[in-house]
Amino acid sequence: PLNFLNVGSGQRGSGHDDHTVVSGRSWKEYVLFGTGSKENDNDAPFTKKLLRRYVPDAVSLAEQGGGEVIFSRLAPRTHIKAHCGPTNLRMTAHLGLVIPDSASDCQIRVRDKWYSWSLGKFLLFDDSYEHEVRNDTDETRVVLLIRLWHPELLKAQRGFFLSEAVARKEEEVFKRYHPPK
Repeated sequence: PLNFLNVGSGQRGSGHDDHTVVSGRSWKEYVLFGTGSKENDNDAPFTKKLLRRYVPDAVSLAEQGGGEVIFSRLAPRTHIKAHCGPTNLRMTAHLGLVIPDSASDCQIRVRDKWYSWSLGKFLLFDDSYEHEVRNDTDETRVVLLIRLWHPELLKAQRGFFLSEAVARKEEEVFKRYHPPK
């Protein structure tokens, strides 16, 4: 079985403050690609093989520090408060894997519109916009979360803009933990 970690627990090297947006029971993740992933494919060989084959750009983005590919598990009666992703260089896709029966009680809001997941279907959104998630059911919700390059970003631009975004993020993290004297 996969060892899901609490989001924001600091055990994966990024997203240290992500736990601050969680209220209720728990939001857990298992990182397949990106910061905190295993160096080998022994943990989820079939899934990783499929991802490398069908979404290689997402795997590459994660391995370069621009996102991640994770299993995201939201416990019953849990709310992920409104927040924004750090950049609009990417889009976020959620593939519904385990979806509560009452879709209207387990939703994501992006900007001012609410969406429900469907089993086996993708939900695609720009996470740089404010978004929040509510699971007001007694069932667990699990999605495969995949960060993808924004479709309006040319391949030739990706490296430059990603290095700028990573440098900006590193500077913000440094300032957070090393305030001026």
